[in-house]
Amino acid sequence: MDAADVKWAADAAHASIEKWSQRDGYYNNRLASHLTGKLGELATEKYLLENGFKLDSHFRFPERENLCDIVVKIKNYSQVRRLEVKTWSASYWMDLGRCIAVDQYPILKKKADLVLWCVLAPVDMDELIKSPSPLVVSLTGWSTVEEVSGAAVKATGSGGMRKVTNYQLDEKDLHPFAELRDVLEQR
Repeated sequence: MDAADVKWAADAAHASIEKWSQRDGYYNNRLASHLTGKLGELATEKYLLENGFKLDSHFRFPERENLCDIVVKIKNYSQVRRLEVKTWSASYWMDLGRCIAVDQYPILKKKADLVLWCVLAPVDMDELIKSPSPLVVSLTGWSTVEEVSGAAVKATGSGGMRKVTNYQLDEKDLHPFAELRDVLEQR
């Protein structure tokens, strides 16, 4: 992702944190977390557009934050696939990645069909916010929403973090992005 993409994500993260900072969430409500999420959403959008998909990118509009992140329009717009993008920094991926809070799952099930998992390359988030620069976001895999509820339930959180009861998928259970096109185009 280039510096302009990162700047857009940082600006969007600032707007998002302003909206959500006074509300309890499933995880910590920090600017770096919001930026990480926006970067994953943007990387996923770029990938889908580069692969010829027609999209509604709800993540770009603050008033749509309660909807899925991206809607893929298929079969001449007669059908859609609703995507939720979840992104972690590489330093947290092994221990905390691939998680959906158990209490968040009913909301996820109503708004999305697939969860796309992304990993942000190691970066100093404070420096990135001050001075946006190019970076790498890996599109690691995807899962159906139903597969999420079949994952192990664990209390995750390391060090002094608040423990959250999550469904946590095993990394080997993620479908590769190479198979995403087939799933998006079939119904």
